[in-house]
Parts: sequence; C-alpha cells; structure tokens
Amino acid sequence: MVIMKRFRIKLKFTSPLHIGYKEGAFNLTETIIHSDTIFSGIINCHSLLYGKDKTDNLINEAINGNFKVSSAFYYINDEYLYPRPVGMNFKKYVDDFKKEKKINYVSEEILFGNTKEAYLKDNMLLKKDMKKNVYNVRERPRSTLDRITNASNIFYTSTCVFNEDCGLWFFMDAKDYIIEEIISSIKLLGDEGIGGDRTYGYGQFEFEPLEHYIEDIKDKNLLLSLCIPNEKDKVEDLIFYNIVERGGYIYSNYSKVKRHSLFRMIQEGSIVKGDFKGCIIDDTPEDFNYHKVYKYGRAFLIPLDWEG
Repeated sequence: MVIMKRFRIKLKFTSPLHIGYKEGAFNLTETIIHSDTIFSGIINCHSLLYGKDKTDNLINEAINGNFKVSSAFYYINDEYLYPRPVGMNFKKYVDDFKKEKKINYVSEEILFGNTKEAYLKDNMLLKKDMKKNVYNVRERPRSTLDRITNASNIFYTSTCVFNEDCGLWFFMDAKDYIIEEIISSIKLLGDEGIGGDRTYGYGQFEFEPLEHYIEDIKDKNLLLSLCIPNEKDKVEDLIFYNIVERGGYIYSNYSKVKRHSLFRMIQEGSIVKGDFKGCIIDDTPEDFNYHKVYKYGRAFLIPLDWEG
C-alpha cells in the first residue's frame, strides 16, 4: 500500500545564506526561504542525480499532489517557529499594542499548545526566553572592474549567518516510493547551496529529516507555503490572507539569465477554509528549449484551531 509521509526537514547552515529580496538590491537578503525556491532547488538537484526523464516524473508527482513542500522558517534548538496567522492576536502574551503588532513568527508550542507564558524576541514570540539573536545579517564588500577603463566599483552584498543551534526548517510530504530520491536531492542541494551567490559557497547546509505526523485538514487551516490558487479554489475560502509578488531568476543548470514571470501569490500565514489546493504553473519562456520551467504554488496546509 502506498503511504504519504511527512518529514520536518531541519537545516543547519554551514555557510552564509543570501536569498534575494528584490532585483539589484544586493545589500538586502531575506532570512527565510520560500517554498518556490525550495522546490526549484530540489528539482534542479534531482535532475543532476537522476536525469530529465525521472525528474519529469517527479514534477508530475508534485502536480498530482504526491510531493509538496512548505516554506522554511526559523528554529532555535528544539523550538520551531511558524508564520504568524493573519488576523490572530497575541494580546494575552504581549499587552503592548505596538510590540504585539510587530510579531511575525510564533513558536509551535504557543500556536498549538497550552503555553501560558511567552517571550518577545525582536519579531518572534517564543516559549523560552533567549538572549542571543537567531541570526545576524552581515555585509560583505565586493568589487567589479570596468572592462574599458579597469576602474573598480565597490558594492556590498548582505548575507544571513545563523547562530549556534539555530537555522531553518520546512515540512515535506511525499509518497513513500519517491522519498529516497527526494532525500538524496536535498543532500545534494546542501552541498551545492541554496539561494544566491552559490559560486562563493553560500547557502550550504547539513540537514536532518524528522518524520512527523500528518493531521487532517479542517475548516480553518494555516498556509505554510506560497500559493497560486487553481481554477477550482474559491476566493471566498480565503478567510484572512496577504498577497505577495514573486518573480526572480529561473533555477537551471543551463541558463542563469532567464527570469520567471511575475506572479501574485497568497502569502504564508494566510488562513483558508477547507482543502485549498493551489497549483503548479508551466512558466517556460518561449525561447527556452532546455526543459520545462514551473512556478511552484501548491498549498501546504495544517489545521488551525482558532475562533476568530
């Protein structure tokens, strides 16, 4: 019998991480990794390991809902953070209105447990008090040479460096017959690096796959990935949501200069009703003949018990 399994993939970064925030802004970096970037990285490494035909099969599995990933969020030791659910307030933990509004990430045990005390650290609501930062953003100087005058131009690029026992984690669901290939692809991705400036060794990580239980979808669910609604998804099923625009460069072994189309996507932390699916869109440029290019927008949902 074919079984769907869920893993919490815990990433421990061994080099700085650069996730582009917007085009040309090298001095800015995101500090989480969105689901479309994770999916593209896994698919790219799967192609390196297993070839085009097998990778096309894996993409079809993802299109059919047999393989999906969430975005990656922070962890501190064994405390895992989630995106703050849109519309949910935490006034019982933080009585200062301005500070409460700044919360962007919430500990798993606060969101789904019965924790009575919580601690605010920057934009994170934690179960345990913590003095150190989860990460530090560092600027590194770079220079380019003018091809005609040989004049140098110095610019700065920002990287995220995680502190000890801190990093990122994401959920992965997959049917049991494709798990081994996906885990091997994530291992290669850790060696190759994820995000930008991989030629400088950025984005490398070690990882630990922790098997996790799967909960049934309920009436209200928390979105843990970016999502592009499919034709059957209903707008009225979006209870509370934010929209984000996503573009970026195509993650490919054959071209480094092709760009994705610009997509408006439902953001992590949105609350949706029922089994909202999302979709994966063919975004292959007209003059790109090496392989198909896809924009990952499957919804990764977990049930949320919340009266609001």
